[in-house]
Amino acid sequence: MRIKTFCLTTLCLFSLSVSAANDVYGTVDQLITRSGANGDHAVYFRIEVMKEHSNFETCIANGDELTWQLDLSSPVAQYQFDILKKSYSERLPVRIIGHEDVCANGEAQSDKIFELSPWSWSEYSMKKVAAPK
Repeated sequence: MRIKTFCLTTLCLFSLSVSAANDVYGTVDQLITRSGANGDHAVYFRIEVMKEHSNFETCIANGDELTWQLDLSSPVAQYQFDILKKSYSERLPVRIIGHEDVCANGEAQSDKIFELSPWSWSEYSMKKVAAPK
């Protein structure tokens, strides 16, 4: 029984290390939109990284320069775009998790959003309200 438990624990730990991805906190500081003539529309952005909370894959040379891409075919793309615009305009932090296979082709300078969410917006909104004018 102990051997089986040991094997399952080892397998779980191994699967956790394999499924790592970029997990980044920060504020959107560059928001780039493109509307191409051939239907190659795109939304890219960079964030001001909160390094103390963020983790990058080993293939990312400089996390501050990582370009993120919004998947416009996703059913939640408009919702995610609204979060990005609000983070950019109101300087509110977000949490972004990238795809697990970002390092499949070696060093990477961009990642696609797997998960995007506001981070501590109520806390930051309260600080803005309480700040002296």
